[in-house]
Amino acid sequence: MSTVIRAAGPGDVEAICTLLHTKMNSKFSVERWRRLMNYPWLTEKPDFGKVVESDGQILGYTGLIYSDRMVGDPQRGFRKERFASMSSWYLDKSLRGRGLGKGMLLATMEDSSQTFTIFTNSSKPIGIVKALGYQVLDDRRYHWYKSGPASSAIVLTRDFDRIHARATDIQRQILADMQSMPVTPVFVEMDDRQALLFLSIKSKGEDVLWFDLLYTSDADLFTDCAPLLANCLLPDAPSVLAADSRLIKAPSEDTLCEHLPVERHYLSKSVEPRDIDFLYSELQLLDLKLD
Repeated sequence: MSTVIRAAGPGDVEAICTLLHTKMNSKFSVERWRRLMNYPWLTEKPDFGKVVESDGQILGYTGLIYSDRMVGDPQRGFRKERFASMSSWYLDKSLRGRGLGKGMLLATMEDSSQTFTIFTNSSKPIGIVKALGYQVLDDRRYHWYKSGPASSAIVLTRDFDRIHARATDIQRQILADMQSMPVTPVFVEMDDRQALLFLSIKSKGEDVLWFDLLYTSDADLFTDCAPLLANCLLPDAPSVLAADSRLIKAPSEDTLCEHLPVERHYLSKSVEPRDIDFLYSELQLLDLKLD
């Protein structure tokens, strides 16, 4: 039996999507899995991840979603960094126990100039990725609930065209890249400060509507206005505004904090956790809940 680990190319897309549909998660159609390969924000993709090919048949896959992001802020300055978000990790049962699953992961890590992220809600790969050098990106999340009427101290803009007109060039690129994705942009203004937010709004658990922060252009402003923002954004029905700890600054002591069910992980030589958000990942492409 001839078995190799190699880069996934355009000619492998249908076989990969069929494998993921039939073996990994049949609830996701082949078309839905295909979104991992045809994301719009990077025309020249290095590859689609890595595959295990055995006797001409693709029986394993580790997906990577690449993006070029501007990292930093006006005070520190901005620079371009290449990100690679892991989208899936599957190996057929017939090939397990031979080190091929670990081999795929190692193959994805060959270019150490990139920043790698893992946002999975499954604990299965965590042990091995930690052994390979991945570090904890975040393990806590803060919650804010509706506590009163909307305040005039905070102004929200939700219309895309109006947000686009107020945005910086970097923010406009993100808006363009995310326009067809299942995310909600919101422009926030308070005390002569402003920030662009992206939220994921989905029902979880016992029909609680979660407004998960995916990105903020100003962590200080989001932290300062989060209680007011919850009053403006959240409906009267059970709902919560939530943000991972790395995306904000230290909130007030009475802010509810929880440990994440599964830690987020990353591997990088040049990017700090505070500069790693949830955009440009499988969360948008597969329309997934954050947890």
